[in-house]
Amino acid sequence: MSKAIQYPTQEWIDKWIDKYLDDHPDEKIDNFDELKEIAECDWWDNETDHGRPTPFDLTPEQKKAQKEAMKGMAKAENAVNAYGKAVKRERKPNERKRWVIERVKVLLEGFALNREIESVSVANVERAIDFWADGKHYTLTLTEHRAPKEKKS
Repeated sequence: MSKAIQYPTQEWIDKWIDKYLDDHPDEKIDNFDELKEIAECDWWDNETDHGRPTPFDLTPEQKKAQKEAMKGMAKAENAVNAYGKAVKRERKPNERKRWVIERVKVLLEGFALNREIESVSVANVERAIDFWADGKHYTLTLTEHRAPKEKKS
């Protein structure tokens, strides 16, 4: 059962415009139709923010069509160049990150020998290591930051 759409009343719009004029006393208003339109937009934004139905909501058929159209978008294997031809993109392995993850794994396994850490596993060879200590699960995540931009003089 869907809820009925609540439209802004003229009284609500008038109050919104009065409040806007009180908050902006120095602003010269030439066209009150623009203010009315802004008030209505504010109404629909509020309705949307509270999850209430609006006349702009998609129908179930439109939602299904939208979902179908979005399938496969933004995937590397579906990349297209400027001429519309499919392009296969392959990511180069980051050897430095792999080296760091391997060294951290060895370090954690050293603690595991002392029974301070229970188990160590690499979740992603260039990103994360999972381990257990004192019955709690932890993840160490490696982030490689970009070089700072050079300032132009």
